[in-house]
Amino acid sequence: MSAALAYAEPVETGAVVLPFRRGGCSFQCPTAAQRVPQLSDEDFERLNRLRWFALKSRLAPRPDVERACLVLSAQAGATVGGLATIFFRALDEHANRELALYRPGTLRPSEDEIWLLRLIAAWQDGERKAGSALIAWRVRPEGRRWLRFLAEAIAGRL
Repeated sequence: MSAALAYAEPVETGAVVLPFRRGGCSFQCPTAAQRVPQLSDEDFERLNRLRWFALKSRLAPRPDVERACLVLSAQAGATVGGLATIFFRALDEHANRELALYRPGTLRPSEDEIWLLRLIAAWQDGERKAGSALIAWRVRPEGRRWLRFLAEAIAGRL
C-alpha cells in the first residue's frame, strides 16, 4: 500500500484529515503554550499561608526530624506553625531536588507549589495512598515516613 492510499482510506470512512502546512501556519498545538492552573480563592489563600510557613521555617534552626516527629506524636496540641516549620525543614533536607516555593502573593504557582497543594488536599480528603504516592514522588526513601506523618498532621490542622 502506498503512502497516498494510506492517507486516502480514512477520508473514505468518514474520518477527518487535518491539513499539514508549513511556515505561516496559524494553528498551534494546544500544549505549546504553558498552561497556568486556575486556583480557587480558597486554594490561593492556603498556598499563601504555606508560602509564609516555608519562609518562616528558613529562619528556624534545623531540627532532628525523627526526634521532632516522635515528640509531636506524643503531643495532641501541636500548632500548625510548629508542624509546618519541621515539615519544610524536613522537605528541604530529604527532597529529591530543590523545590521552588515563591514569595507570598505571587499570582502564578510553581509546579512544586501545585504538588504541595495536591499533597495537602489528598491528606484532607483521606486519600492516604495518593498522599503517600505524592511524597514518594518528591522525597528520598529515608525521609518519606516522617514527611507522610508531618503532611497528614498539617493537613488536619489547616
